[in-house]
Amino acid sequence: MVVFTAGFLVTAALPAQAAETAWLHDDSYISGGRATAYVDVNCPTGERGWTLKVRLTSVKPSRPNATGSATVPLTCRGANEQNVVDVRPDSVPFFGSHDERSSGVAEVIRPNGTVAATSSRRMHFYVWS
Repeated sequence: MVVFTAGFLVTAALPAQAAETAWLHDDSYISGGRATAYVDVNCPTGERGWTLKVRLTSVKPSRPNATGSATVPLTCRGANEQNVVDVRPDSVPFFGSHDERSSGVAEVIRPNGTVAATSSRRMHFYVWS
């Protein structure tokens, strides 16, 4: 907020709203055919019913694509927090890949079902034992 008073310019900080954000890390670790996704999320402090949906696709030439998704509840603390999401494959197990077509999408979903924030990335899948 900016106020002009008696020849002086005065500025005051307004309280910031908690921004709904999602940031999908571009690395995923594979173990037993499952993928682990890491997503930094921010949702308003104390609100309930928020969810995080993650969709992953691992691509490698001459192999069927591996896809999977997971939806998990969020605990909203009004600050960025990393969420670790276990993603089970739809059918074909996830595999290591750095193919440019491998991708991931994370969505922060409000209690009313609308999408508050989205993050899409090219993914790197690493095999981890």
